[in-house]
Amino acid sequence: MPQEQPGYNAAIAVNQVGYRPESHKYAVAKDVGGTCQLINAKSGETVYSAEAEQVHDHTNDLDVYQFDFSTVTAPGQYYVQNQNGRSYPFMIGEPLYRPLQNAVVKALYFQRCGCALLPEYAGQFTHACCHTQKTAKVAPDCTEQLPDITGGWHDAGDFGRYITPANQCIFNLLYMYELFPKAVCDDLNIPETGSGVPDLLSEARYELEWMLKMQAPSGGVYHKLCSTEFAPPHCMPEDDDFELFAAPISLQATAGFAAATAAASRIYRAFDAAFADRCLHAAKAAFAFAEAHLDDIPVDIGTVSTAPCGGGVYGDPCAFDELYWASAELLRATGDPFYEQRFAHYYEQDFSKTDFGAYNQGGHGSLCYCLYEHADPALRQKVLADITAGAQRAKATSEKDGYGVALPADGYCWGSNAALTNLLGNAVSAAVLLNTDEFDDCIRFGIDYILGCNILSKCYITGFGTDSVRNPHHRPCQTDGIDEPIPGFVSGGPNAEQRPWDAEGKPPAACFIDNEWSYTTNEVTIYWNTSAAFVLGYLTNKFEA
Repeated sequence: MPQEQPGYNAAIAVNQVGYRPESHKYAVAKDVGGTCQLINAKSGETVYSAEAEQVHDHTNDLDVYQFDFSTVTAPGQYYVQNQNGRSYPFMIGEPLYRPLQNAVVKALYFQRCGCALLPEYAGQFTHACCHTQKTAKVAPDCTEQLPDITGGWHDAGDFGRYITPANQCIFNLLYMYELFPKAVCDDLNIPETGSGVPDLLSEARYELEWMLKMQAPSGGVYHKLCSTEFAPPHCMPEDDDFELFAAPISLQATAGFAAATAAASRIYRAFDAAFADRCLHAAKAAFAFAEAHLDDIPVDIGTVSTAPCGGGVYGDPCAFDELYWASAELLRATGDPFYEQRFAHYYEQDFSKTDFGAYNQGGHGSLCYCLYEHADPALRQKVLADITAGAQRAKATSEKDGYGVALPADGYCWGSNAALTNLLGNAVSAAVLLNTDEFDDCIRFGIDYILGCNILSKCYITGFGTDSVRNPHHRPCQTDGIDEPIPGFVSGGPNAEQRPWDAEGKPPAACFIDNEWSYTTNEVTIYWNTSAAFVLGYLTNKFEA
């Protein structure tokens, strides 16, 4: 339920952070239509008034009322008012997207494992060095041992470290750097700030250095690193002393790792040629291993016992999408036509060529291939047509949703906010490759939704907006004794597949509860954050640079 604050009517949904002056701007009321006013919050003056338009929200199967105030461009603080009350306040002005983008990237620093978070970088959200265990036995027989497992990011509200979501994170950050250079800054205030390497790349390298430790001499990559059980709900990272184990090598982890490290070899070459060479060697070995073992390693690690290594499964019944992406990245990194042959082969397999995500990574490969300057023209045209069709589907869904959301009704699952930003990632791909504004409203409306223009009037990024998530399922936030959560975390969002206890009978977008125990709706993860960062990077680069 909306945690309505005194003096506000949470039934009037707005982007609680704000709108750019020239953007398409509207509020959505779910309680009543009629006349709405846009009020200057400082002077109390009504600056615009109009009838709200009744529209049917096909996703949630209800009628809502849209109040369009796009003609108002004067910077300032505002709220929307109807006969039942007023909305939460918001800004018209800029910068808008850059502070959000920087916060969701800086949140990755707070997930660092194996180091202390110091007050000069973490402010009040400090903790001592955690998870200092140097080696780990490999499940299930525990006769093999990894010599160094330190570093990387905690994946989510728990302290597990997982390769498959890490692969997506590296894609999001490296392509954000490559495609949106005017959005990239060096002022995140992390230990590497001022090193001569953009902070975005420094943070990504912290994860990459750990990922490289998870590769076996054979080229295969171990799926994850976890204890037998999740740490207790109220546990700071430095107090988690459970023994850590590595899960067996998986095809998805290995192939996705090949893609991520190949991309890293290309991006980091300008800053550290030796590190770039190391990444490229790792990528080639991982790709060769994955192709050689397609028939003798189970495709879905979810069907394999990984005990005593517990944690999240991150199972995936298909590895073709990761191999498709890896082929494209190795092609861009090396120019070797062998990888174009493999890309063409995997293109013919049955998987989505537009999905972005920790599990479905075909969209990563499609964008990568279309950016390759020597791509086969006929094949590139097919791939670009796939990307464009996916973006048009998202746009069509957005236009039928009362809140402008590109997420279909069956998309309100675990991590629905990332399901949305992953869809928008493909729309961003189309916008970049076609150099078009066609999908910009769809992309902006998706961010409006995450920032409060939704059926619950909930801002799903911690530390932003009037009614933002305050109780994420995140052990440090649950334990540190600080009232406010760490800023910049993207909550998972509504989950109609695993409804929270108070959501029976509610529409999909209302199946959310801001409670630390509601991990099915209110957990945070590194790959949800980087997915949002990629989309915000596009908006920052295009509109605020």
